[in-house]
Amino acid sequence: MPNSLELAYAREYPGEVAAILAAQGDEAIVRVLEGLPQQESAAVVARLPNGHAVRFLAEQEDAKVAGWLDAASADHALALLLHLDDARRARVLDLVSRPRTRHALERLLNYPHTSVGALVDPSAIRLDADMPLADAVAVLRADVPGPEQPIWLVDGQSRYVGRLDLGRLLSTASDKLRLFELLIAVRPLRAETSLASALDFPEWQKYLELPVVDRHDHLLGTLSRARLAAALGSGNAADQGLAAGVSELTRQYFRVIAICLGDLLGLPGRNR
Repeated sequence: MPNSLELAYAREYPGEVAAILAAQGDEAIVRVLEGLPQQESAAVVARLPNGHAVRFLAEQEDAKVAGWLDAASADHALALLLHLDDARRARVLDLVSRPRTRHALERLLNYPHTSVGALVDPSAIRLDADMPLADAVAVLRADVPGPEQPIWLVDGQSRYVGRLDLGRLLSTASDKLRLFELLIAVRPLRAETSLASALDFPEWQKYLELPVVDRHDHLLGTLSRARLAAALGSGNAADQGLAAGVSELTRQYFRVIAICLGDLLGLPGRNR
């Protein structure tokens, strides 16, 4: 029997439970989720930071993950699938017992090879925009991002909100703020956008990597300009040179921020 208090809290506040468990570590995640029904377990796992969710799901049998998909809301089911690699995603979907759910999820995740959606990297770090700053720092200490790796913010339905402003995070004097108060508004790419059209997206002048969303604004992952250019083959040399120059400045800025973030998380010397 599940702990009644844990069950009630997970049912009402899955995002908060996910943040608490992520800060406590993988063993706490396993312990609590083993005592929850499928629907509540699916909601909590769907709201875990990417690294924690990937590790936890890797240890679960395909049939168990498929059971969560059957029990989860559409938003949470999509979030769960985005933490799986393509091969396992297909296997798990084949085990979903409700054909309507299975077909709906397949439509959400399958994009033509000439579209942005086909190139998405789903491993983007995402945090709940409503998470208190103190909780976010605890989560990041447990699963430290790599150098220059952006952190994206989503709402309770996994819809894209913005990019976490690490510069403001480092300079703020209050840990009572919530992450949505520290965001950068970065326009996302639409998954259905053609690769050729995506190359002209103006946000590339400021960022090396952009978020990709589906038609319901769920964050599917990210796409780097380098990966896009490689998929398209050689482009205009002048345009590439200008973009590379701007991107290098941006890269160096985020490298410095990453060094400072490593110090904040208690990892001096990281990312230098």
